[in-house]
Amino acid sequence: MLGMIINSVSVSVSTNGGEFFTHIPFEKGLNIVRAENSSGKSTSINAIAYGLGLESILGPGRRRPFPKSLYDVIYDNKKDENPYDVISSKVVIGITNNSGITAYLSRDVKGDSDKVIVESAFSSGEYFLGTTGVAGVGASMSEKGFHFWLAKFIGWELPTVTSFDGKDVKLYLECIFPLFFIEQKRGWSEIQANTPSNYGIKNVKRSALEFCLAVDDFTYDRKVAVLKNKIQQAELEWISFKNNIEGVADYNSVRVDPPKNIEEFSAEDRVRFFYPENNALISVHQQLVSVQKLIRDLSGNVAGLHPVSDKLNEQVAVIGSLQRKYEEIYEKIETNYISNSDVEKKLATLSGDLNQYQQLRKLRNVGGSIDSDLGLEKCPICESELYDTLGKSSLKRMPMTLDENIVFLRNQVDFFSAMKDQINIEISRLKGEADILIKRLKTENEKLQFLRNDYESVNGDLLSILREKISAELLLKQVSKLKETEDEINAQAERILSAWSNAKNSLALVESDVNQVYKNFIIAQLERLIRENLLAFKFKESAIDSVSISHQTLRPEQEGYDIVAETSASDYIRIIWSFTLGLLQLAGGDRQGDDESLKKFIGIQCKHSGFVVFDEPRQHEASKLSFTNLIKKASESISYGGQVIFATSLDNQELIEACNGVQVNLKSFDDYVLQLRTK
Repeated sequence: MLGMIINSVSVSVSTNGGEFFTHIPFEKGLNIVRAENSSGKSTSINAIAYGLGLESILGPGRRRPFPKSLYDVIYDNKKDENPYDVISSKVVIGITNNSGITAYLSRDVKGDSDKVIVESAFSSGEYFLGTTGVAGVGASMSEKGFHFWLAKFIGWELPTVTSFDGKDVKLYLECIFPLFFIEQKRGWSEIQANTPSNYGIKNVKRSALEFCLAVDDFTYDRKVAVLKNKIQQAELEWISFKNNIEGVADYNSVRVDPPKNIEEFSAEDRVRFFYPENNALISVHQQLVSVQKLIRDLSGNVAGLHPVSDKLNEQVAVIGSLQRKYEEIYEKIETNYISNSDVEKKLATLSGDLNQYQQLRKLRNVGGSIDSDLGLEKCPICESELYDTLGKSSLKRMPMTLDENIVFLRNQVDFFSAMKDQINIEISRLKGEADILIKRLKTENEKLQFLRNDYESVNGDLLSILREKISAELLLKQVSKLKETEDEINAQAERILSAWSNAKNSLALVESDVNQVYKNFIIAQLERLIRENLLAFKFKESAIDSVSISHQTLRPEQEGYDIVAETSASDYIRIIWSFTLGLLQLAGGDRQGDDESLKKFIGIQCKHSGFVVFDEPRQHEASKLSFTNLIKKASESISYGGQVIFATSLDNQELIEACNGVQVNLKSFDDYVLQLRTK
């Protein structure tokens, strides 16, 4: 999948004598920018990387990736060489993604270089580059970070890789784009020459290729480890679950079938408790129905007997009153738990708002405009509109500043935290009252028992019925509670089994041979493209078949050895041409083979920026014929929606001859690329 194309690059320099400016439009297919050395050709090409916030791929020490003409002094033309002092300078590039959405990116060179202004239907605003110094709030991690925006615009989800110190980090865009952008000074020394090492990522070059070719072994290993851990956690939870079932059965003096192992348990299986009754086993549901019927029968019998004494009735009333109080306290405890949950949700919302405002303050601190991001027409707590009076008015209250909002939100977080603590204190107090009532109920029940004993001789039949009715009511509560527990246990079993089954099935798919088949297929396709390109570029024909792609590094090798050591400098330039264009061709749709599903999968999974940049591709005196064939091969990129951009100082007539019969967008400059605008 091709990510985007470059529509144009503009560079402007404000000086004490006017504005110097250049605008270079690009098209799909081959684009060539020609100018003599030291004319600003590389400046205009490097402006593409700079506009994308990727100046680190231009090589070490690229904090100032441009010559002094964009920072200090610039000259009007090569004939007069009149100097002008630079006041400010900036780069604007236009890009379009594979969904047809266009964006314009503006970034200061001399000025506020840590900010990128984006104008697009996709998402407009100001974004920062670099890091805020807060974990998870860098340009690739924060929603206000420019590289977070750019990855989303291209349609990439950057993977997590491992650093040398064992931490999980993102595979940053700066580590991927050296595959697509070959700058003049160091870019031709080897493939991925300008991959930054300061991020401390293990095997960073291989990881970038794994991401682009969708053969990410780092993701495979991580998936396997995560899935195996999920399986282990589910199995450990199942062991604890089985022990809990047996504990519930022992506590309630009931029977339960020996719980199965998780491998033997199916979604149709259920855990069921049974009451032993006259050499038979009664299910919880059957017991519940039976006890309810018994209570109804006993209540009917009580109605036909004389009432017990007033003292007995009073004692029953006392116990009933205490029971109601206990139930009221229990309801209050539940209400407080619900309130506590609401407060926790509010705290989470406030903390999220506070984090967003702190990010906006960082953006403001690097020079960004944040007025459009505040959205303070509504209260961040209750979301109602703000007015100057207690009554609704047509005049809205002036919104708070960013810093006032941060202070306000912090105060709200403190307020709701205190409220949460108060609720927890109330819950503890209510639990204490409940414990006291339980003890009181025990005492009053003992008194009731004494009263029953005293009047047993007088009201024997009635007391017997009452005793049986009370016992039945207690049993009903126990059975009802056990029924609830049984339902909860089966819901828990379903959850654990589902997690275990999903992880097992996913692991089986991940560990299947499909991944290796795909990897072999895509490596074979890339090898074919490289060899075809080498043949076109007049690489030594007898050595072409010995060039292959290493399954370990995913880079070209020759008969299993490092290809740099085995080839001349001019031949290695052809290797870089072939490999870099091969990646573009592969992602663009140049695939062969009988397996249509694999070819389609490559088209979906294979990732590429959509463009490649070669600054001075005719290095080390590569032959004229080779270079002419490179132009022809690069021009074919228009057929699959790709884009190739060359910058060259080749003689204009020689370049025109090399482009004869080829569709190319050629921009040639006879003087400095940046010219003083005339009024």
